[in-house]
Amino acid sequence: MTEDNIQRYLPEEVPDHLFTQNKLSRMGLAASEGHVAYVRYPEQNREYKLYDINATRERRKQKGFSLVIKDMTVEGVLAERKHELEVRKSQLGLAW
Repeated sequence: MTEDNIQRYLPEEVPDHLFTQNKLSRMGLAASEGHVAYVRYPEQNREYKLYDINATRERRKQKGFSLVIKDMTVEGVLAERKHELEVRKSQLGLAW
């Protein structure tokens, strides 16, 4: 699939099985394949790669200190996503 043919979603349209690399990292996961789609934030003129959670692996445990919390569950990330969408909706004055 070429870059032009990859699906682009608005934040409110992202399916529950697709996550950004940041969210996967917070769940202690790493993508084992390339990105499958993008999430597009038109008001920020930004795009982020989305990865399928079914094509992930657990990250190797590293010794040391990290500020990133890596104990999120899929349900926790989806609840966080829902809250982020509500905030975005109120900030942009959108009606879905």
